[in-house]
Amino acid sequence: MNDNQRTGEWPWMRIPVAVAAVVLVGAACGSGASPTPSGTPAATATEAPSATPCTPVEIEWYVGLGTGENEEQIPQEEAVVAAFNDSQDCIDLKLTVVDNTEAADTLATRIAANDAPDIIGPIGIRALQSFGDQLLDLGPYIADVDLSEIDQSLIDAYNVGGKQIGIPMAVYPSFIYYNKSLFDEAELAYPPHEVGAQYEGQDWTWATVRELAMKLTVDTNGNDATSASFDPANVDVYGLDAQFTENDARAWSTVFGGSGSVLAADGTTAQWPDNWRTGLQYFYDGIWKDHFVPNQTAVQALAAGNTFQSGRIAMDVVHQWYTCCVYPGEGTPAVTDWDIAVLPVGPDGNITSKLHADTIGILDSTENPDQAFEALGFLSQSPELITTWGAMPAIESQRAAFFEGLDERFAPLEIDWNVSTLMLAYPDNPSHEAFMPNFLEADSANKDLGSKLWTTPGLDLDAELDAQVELLQGIFDSAN
Repeated sequence: MNDNQRTGEWPWMRIPVAVAAVVLVGAACGSGASPTPSGTPAATATEAPSATPCTPVEIEWYVGLGTGENEEQIPQEEAVVAAFNDSQDCIDLKLTVVDNTEAADTLATRIAANDAPDIIGPIGIRALQSFGDQLLDLGPYIADVDLSEIDQSLIDAYNVGGKQIGIPMAVYPSFIYYNKSLFDEAELAYPPHEVGAQYEGQDWTWATVRELAMKLTVDTNGNDATSASFDPANVDVYGLDAQFTENDARAWSTVFGGSGSVLAADGTTAQWPDNWRTGLQYFYDGIWKDHFVPNQTAVQALAAGNTFQSGRIAMDVVHQWYTCCVYPGEGTPAVTDWDIAVLPVGPDGNITSKLHADTIGILDSTENPDQAFEALGFLSQSPELITTWGAMPAIESQRAAFFEGLDERFAPLEIDWNVSTLMLAYPDNPSHEAFMPNFLEADSANKDLGSKLWTTPGLDLDAELDAQVELLQGIFDSAN
């Protein structure tokens, strides 16, 4: 699932969220001053306007690259902009909303014409890379700002090449959604909800997941995938899926080791790390050898790609944002009894929760970086925006209200949302959506590889990955 699908096309929910406790505003009002000095409290979002006379500086906030451009979201965004403008006299924040299908091209055109906005977003990590080298380094601005309510690992996820390109706002850890009814039918215990917990006396590893998934994979005659009588041509229930990311080779790989990257530490050399090769082999074998993961044809037949809601997927690795769509459209069979579980330990001994996140950033072409950061700080700590965007807040004090809203939405089910919070501590860093030279072409090449693996049996995976590294090297070299 790409950024546009994840943040721009799904019917996001609206959930009340508590007022934020953290304050991110650090720049002085309208004075062109440097970021707040050490020991000085950051300005609050409700501070009275400055008494110092000033000429208002216009700061443009550009929305449409991710979520935020839906018609029902715009009034709340306008209200937040109005609240900021009412809070001070030295900055005039303007909102520009562009259709999601045109926003990236429009922004690129404006940048080329030296007519760029100041602030962009909300935008996901992958889409952010398209403009990553044009974003302002926020490091000096946040050095003395209290970010204690945001996990450092989430902040680090936006540190690209030593440059802090964003502040986490909306976070979407991944975990396992599981169909309790299918586990009950197979008379199997549910997967663990705690990090370090075992499954039926075995460590919770990807090897354990494979064994469990094969027992849960059943053909139309009722034989599971461990049986000699199992018919892989007529699978009725699959044990595992990685919904909406099936054609993304980096996304497949990263859960087997978040320290991996297709880009070596020198910033120019292409690679495919050994732990990532192991991850791809696991899923490839799961599709074509062990048959507990659906291939592309099967996925399209299962609720038109919303596979978990077909009722025929036992375990599904998906992000927090899937709560938007875990219930299907009218006429589609619904999973009525489900919960969530932690991800397993990878071959490197670590858990990796593939992370999606939305933020806002500042283009380095801005003529007023201090004022842009002051506006960004106000937007970043706005619970109203997080609510409107239907996201799990990066700010810890906002999460209780967020999960209370989910409890109301999914009642009478009792979902263990603590699993989601636990998985936030294990993000992939570098991100599977992280920077690559010549990013758009490299990203397309990796998706082509994912699609090939998802649709083609009998491949020599190591040979395919060796060829992919060679292809990526050429793409990387062409960026120089």
